[in-house]
Amino acid sequence: MRIRIVALALLLSACSTPPMEVTQVLQTPSGSGIEVAAELQKRYDETIRMCNGAPSQPAFLCSGLMLRATDTPNGFHVWDPSPGAIELGGMSFSFFRADASFKHMPWDRNNGYIIYPVLKRPVGTLQTMVLCVFPIDGATWGRDKPGCGASDVYPVVSKRCQSQHITTAEQWVAHTFTHNVDYFRYQCSFDVRDQMNELAADSFYQAIRAIALKPVGRPGFNEFSELIVATWKRDIPAQLPIEAFFYVDSGLAVARHNQCDFYKESKGKIVPIIRLTMPTSAQNARFAFREEDQNVGESCRL
Repeated sequence: MRIRIVALALLLSACSTPPMEVTQVLQTPSGSGIEVAAELQKRYDETIRMCNGAPSQPAFLCSGLMLRATDTPNGFHVWDPSPGAIELGGMSFSFFRADASFKHMPWDRNNGYIIYPVLKRPVGTLQTMVLCVFPIDGATWGRDKPGCGASDVYPVVSKRCQSQHITTAEQWVAHTFTHNVDYFRYQCSFDVRDQMNELAADSFYQAIRAIALKPVGRPGFNEFSELIVATWKRDIPAQLPIEAFFYVDSGLAVARHNQCDFYKESKGKIVPIIRLTMPTSAQNARFAFREEDQNVGESCRL
């Protein structure tokens, strides 16, 4: 990615010339911050069912956004797995797309990061693995490892959907909302691991359909989906396929901290900050790159 910084430079030649503006370019893996914002918008807007027309390639491999809403700095780098995620073996992300939207970030957080889809990640970066998806928050801290299995409250009915012969969005909705229960723990997760083979793409697509089929208010548009991604190692920032740091509302200061921290820890890898405007009933989400938001350099502007 290239983030442009305009500087004044004096050009010297055989004849005297006045000062002029020149552009110095900081290189990042795959284009400019403007291009990243455009790519995020494109993937958010496209609602494909599978990648490359292949039933074994779920849409998250090339489409939509896998984002992780994060908290203020709390003693470890924002991209490193928490002690709880290390113990569980899974990290929580949300899938964000025009047909899988939500109005507010998980737990009303205002910043986070977005990882590249597997089929679009830069060469040499980690291949992430999505293990399962919940159409609503899966309350995964109380489930069998790695967060995809049975909950401690409903150990039988909350096992992976396919193990209960639940394979469609309609079946998931009927299973989850028939009774007056804790929906988050009662629901099952759709299995999207590699071993699903030709069923993987449809399994993920059914989860996306289930988001739209939820009964009004049980819960509604504000609720986020939850993907469980296999936990990666700590202290490998340069290997991580982080595409952007993002912020909503008042989250810029933390996003600037995270961008600078990543730049230093990865020994100079630049990941742009993107401003995210959350969707409304009348408008889809919007993504924008702004020069004044960026905070990279040898010392960073803290």
